[in-house]
Amino acid sequence: MNEGLEVTGPGGAELKDHEVSTRRFPDKEILIGAAHQADSLTACALAYLALPNLIFLFGWFRTPIALLLAAGMCYFVIAAFQSVPVRWRSEHSPAALLVILVTSCAWSAFGGGSHFMFANPDWYIRDAVLGDLINFGWPLYYPSAEGMPLILRSAIGFFLPPALFGKLFGLAHLDLTVYVWTIVGVLIFLLLLPLPRRTGWRLTLALILVVFFSGMDFVGVVIATESMPIFPLRLEWWVPLSYPSLTNQLLWAPNHCLPIWIATLLYFRHRHGAEFLRVMVATLPLTLIWTPFAVIGLLPFAWFGTVDWIRKFAWTTVPWRSIIVASAYSLPIVAFLVFDIGHIHSGVAMAPSATSISYPLQGASLHSYTLFVSCEFLLLALVIAPHVREARPEFWLSIVILLALPLLRFGPSNDFGLRLSTTPLVFLLVICLQTLLAEERPSLRGTRWIACLFLAIGAHTAFNEFWRAATFPRTPPDYQHTLADRQDGQPAAHYVGRYDSSPVRHWLRSLPEIRTGRQ
Repeated sequence: MNEGLEVTGPGGAELKDHEVSTRRFPDKEILIGAAHQADSLTACALAYLALPNLIFLFGWFRTPIALLLAAGMCYFVIAAFQSVPVRWRSEHSPAALLVILVTSCAWSAFGGGSHFMFANPDWYIRDAVLGDLINFGWPLYYPSAEGMPLILRSAIGFFLPPALFGKLFGLAHLDLTVYVWTIVGVLIFLLLLPLPRRTGWRLTLALILVVFFSGMDFVGVVIATESMPIFPLRLEWWVPLSYPSLTNQLLWAPNHCLPIWIATLLYFRHRHGAEFLRVMVATLPLTLIWTPFAVIGLLPFAWFGTVDWIRKFAWTTVPWRSIIVASAYSLPIVAFLVFDIGHIHSGVAMAPSATSISYPLQGASLHSYTLFVSCEFLLLALVIAPHVREARPEFWLSIVILLALPLLRFGPSNDFGLRLSTTPLVFLLVICLQTLLAEERPSLRGTRWIACLFLAIGAHTAFNEFWRAATFPRTPPDYQHTLADRQDGQPAAHYVGRYDSSPVRHWLRSLPEIRTGRQ
């Protein structure tokens, strides 16, 4: 038996079948992403998620608390690789690894953080956060009009490794550091996907599908406005609802999308294995400091996967120690993230906002809702649904979530729709890859043509993003304006909370001296 296939339980049986199919059909291209045990790629993904946690712990918490929490984090991460054999070699061929690496570098180069090209307007805010993390002391906070410190608490994980680099080496190559850090995250995401393991036209098509995966925003704009969209302006807010394409997410908000992408695919890779629960227990707490939406979005799937895992492996094998340690680790992080959130705008999407501060908070009609879900995912999902052979429960759960999300809104840009849609959309992407790249079946021919038509129309969205980034004037980085400067003198409620409202303020390091200017 091949060393890499020695896994106990149902996951092991599926890997044996996978090995048999490879031997029986040596010329067939087998997709990666069926059943896996914990391997070197899992370790790289968890390490990528864990690094910002270590920086945050020792930068924000008092040293004894930081040491205790860091020890707990190491415990539940290492526990993910216990009790099962670990595969330390890659299944990808060297040529396929090179193609995926080049794709990661090229895709990331269009992102606003690298500042190689035009950076979308949100990067004024993200650059300000990164600059503040470098130029001010930790824990980072801002003075309020009432004199009460407002502590930064939201979605900072992505910025912490580049910020540490900036503190140590200055701002000269900070944009390049952000670019490299983004490449690593994108590379891990692409390697976790069920892509062909060898180079060829199927790997090329799969990567194109990933990069350009999007709903049919072009059709939505034409129907909703009765006019052609203005090229190459952004397509994705044609109603007060939005499910961003993967390219939009990467170019606008890698701090949110990368942890969600990676956590979702870790679930998918390990959902049938004996190590599933340990991997999930390690993954979810690590995403908290990146973005709380990663845990919220993955919880319904994790609950379903846990119930299925217990049914296969019984209660006696539940890793209670890891769960207890991970819960103890998560509590202070959650308390830090959710304090003083009552001022963040929320409500029901069908009702108009009490304060019309932005287009995403305007009321949506039944007509716009129906048009939105149809163009964004539903038509494509209905076409491929009869041919879905793997992950059918996750597929239908994704559809239910995507249908429900437009009914709620949270944050000035409706972050529920923007962020919580990412996990089910990644599942839909994975299922499209598995279905459309599966071995030839007569029943799939018509489905492939229709699905490819929908995907080709949707590709217009990502193409607009690329064209705008490449042709609009380059946006240089600006790390000198603070977040408060960018938001009319005081950071918005979804970024900061009042220090006196924090339940863990006594565990935090002493606040540095208040300064209104740069250090």
